[in-house]
Amino acid sequence: MKHFAASLAIASLFLVSARAEEANVPAFFVLSERGEGTFDMEAWQRATKALKNEEFVRTYRLGGDGSVLQKAQADAEKAHAAANVVMLMTTTTQDKNSTEFYESLRQVEQQFQTDPTLKGASVLARWPMCALVQLDGSRNAKMPPVTMVFVLDDPQANVFCYPMVQSYFTTPPGPDGKRVAPISIDGATVALQAVLPPMKLTKKTLADKAAFKQGNLVERPNNVYAPGEEIFIYAFFENVGRKDVGTPMSSYEIGLDIEVRDQSGKVLKSLPDEHTYKADSPPPFPVSLDYFSNFATAGISLDTPGSYTIAYIFHDRSRPETLPAAVEFDVTVE
Repeated sequence: MKHFAASLAIASLFLVSARAEEANVPAFFVLSERGEGTFDMEAWQRATKALKNEEFVRTYRLGGDGSVLQKAQADAEKAHAAANVVMLMTTTTQDKNSTEFYESLRQVEQQFQTDPTLKGASVLARWPMCALVQLDGSRNAKMPPVTMVFVLDDPQANVFCYPMVQSYFTTPPGPDGKRVAPISIDGATVALQAVLPPMKLTKKTLADKAAFKQGNLVERPNNVYAPGEEIFIYAFFENVGRKDVGTPMSSYEIGLDIEVRDQSGKVLKSLPDEHTYKADSPPPFPVSLDYFSNFATAGISLDTPGSYTIAYIFHDRSRPETLPAAVEFDVTVE
């Protein structure tokens, strides 16, 4: 498992949801730097100013002075916010992108189930470049639970993460006592999709299905099929739009129509909405045009011998105003 150790963020590419600006609960952050992780105080203070949260974000640096925690707790008592003293530590992972980071976080969550010293730990919130992990606070009633800020290894990471952390703890909890994590909106992804051309096919082939199931894309040596044999294809797309683009709820959805035609072009069989390909697709970090790529497989069987043209017509349902991407294959059934 990757080693965790120091800080995270990004400002210009990401925006915090409007919910963050509605913060109205003071939070008393006690920043502990006794371990390997250190906070970027300039980034922390800029986050407070950017969110206009000076009134609600109170920051204390623990250092070697144990009385700092007592002062934070006393100040919280005066503000009638004793439950919102946050003992915060930070650690930077060795991960360079969000895919690696999510995998490291998944492994940490597995440790929660197997390591007795981590019993009671939980992930409070996760974003493309960082996560909040709260350790069990039941061992010492006088100490607030320790919250770890896990961040991936990128210079912009803290700039992104600190506003999220501050917004999380200055947002009032719901009736169930739980907080809702602020939503990050990836402005870079939104901007890329705004100028994205229509979806297009960049690879399409009659494929060997058995090989594909083994993880290998092998082109079929011919286009001749036995009656009832599946005519299996592989297609790779670029410029696939996203619904709720730029948000953690982002997803793609591709619809498929199939038409079977004879040699004269007459449609013998039409299968509208034969299949839908969809999945969650939160914006990665760093973002690139590769994010808007997807692949699909499809198949159809024909029982009657003859020569046919099979058209696979794919629709980008996140952008219904754009033209579909279609591919045709001539096949023989005998």
